[in-house]
Amino acid sequence: MIYWIWLAEQIGYGSLKAKALIDIFGSAREVYVSDENKLSSLGFLTSSEITKLKQKSLVKAKKIIDQCNSSNIGIVTFDDLRFPERLKEISNPPMCLYYKGEFFDFDNMPCVCLVGQREVSEYGKLAAWSLSARLTLGGITVISGGAKGTDAAAHKGALDVGGKTVAFLACGINYSYLKANQDLREQISKNGCLISEFSPNTGVLRNSFSIRNRLMSGITLGTVVVEAPKTSGALITAKHAYEQSRDVFVITSKPDDPNYAGNNALLRDGAKPVFDADDIFNEYYSTFSNIINKENAKKVNLSKLYQKQSQNTVSQVSKTKNTKKVKKNIVEGLSKNAKIVYNFINMDIFTVDDLSGCEISFDDILVSLTELELFGYIKAIPGGRYSIKE
Repeated sequence: MIYWIWLAEQIGYGSLKAKALIDIFGSAREVYVSDENKLSSLGFLTSSEITKLKQKSLVKAKKIIDQCNSSNIGIVTFDDLRFPERLKEISNPPMCLYYKGEFFDFDNMPCVCLVGQREVSEYGKLAAWSLSARLTLGGITVISGGAKGTDAAAHKGALDVGGKTVAFLACGINYSYLKANQDLREQISKNGCLISEFSPNTGVLRNSFSIRNRLMSGITLGTVVVEAPKTSGALITAKHAYEQSRDVFVITSKPDDPNYAGNNALLRDGAKPVFDADDIFNEYYSTFSNIINKENAKKVNLSKLYQKQSQNTVSQVSKTKNTKKVKKNIVEGLSKNAKIVYNFINMDIFTVDDLSGCEISFDDILVSLTELELFGYIKAIPGGRYSIKE
């Protein structure tokens, strides 16, 4: 186990070269004991990668194992019999998966991924919740990313009907990201599973979401795009699904609805439209007829249940609502993106996830936050959060 953790940390999360090394050497331990000449002779490693692989200290890997033991986090390595074959099939499989909860036999169960935008419309939230609930009742396990908006609605749909769900995180399981969803993550760990490629205390990195998204699409039979504007991160997951020869489904809406511009583009490219859960059940019933039960999916009155759950959610949100703070007048010198981010901020204390509705990309948001911090408009505070400076 320790050598797989070492390799994952040295070669980097989401690396295309990790599997190539395993194909050549046979195991992480053999990579570990290889010398510089052997590594250089391979021809596909950069000098920086070779330098990292020459570092043979196992201190960090041992520390990660200790963190997992103290936090009740399990570890599944690439050579573990429990490691999903579906993930071994993708071009850049993880060397390790960290989990909290019940690690399922993913290869022998129908799993579908639901994705969409964080600032989801009421229609999109209802679509994610109800589709997830129906799929769960019918025997399909719903997987999503644990974020707010579409992800949260999908997870709650499964949990609200007494089912289990899986969240793939874009950070370590111990990292306090998106505090508003902390209770949801706790529910998922007790009624399903939290999974991450990132070691337990790893924060959100520059490419965390793209790295994570390939695992959600890879471990499932298909990805359902619930609601996606033309620049939505959900489209990245759909792209991964296509590259991994997985199915891509989309929820349909009005042709001119900007919240569904990405969905409509996927439809033009051949994605399968979803009008109800049967459209997904029918795709996988022949393979999983012993698990999928379409009739059971229709036994619960979801309309009444959704109204009840929505009322509870509104009540909880009202108790924790943040307050808006007067910001400094912005001055010349900031980049266009930094100004966009600054003008979008409407809370005293906020996280990167609170800026998800901003019109620029996630990477540009991170760069802009650094710029705003350097210029004294915001300050970083513990817990991966930021605060407006007066």
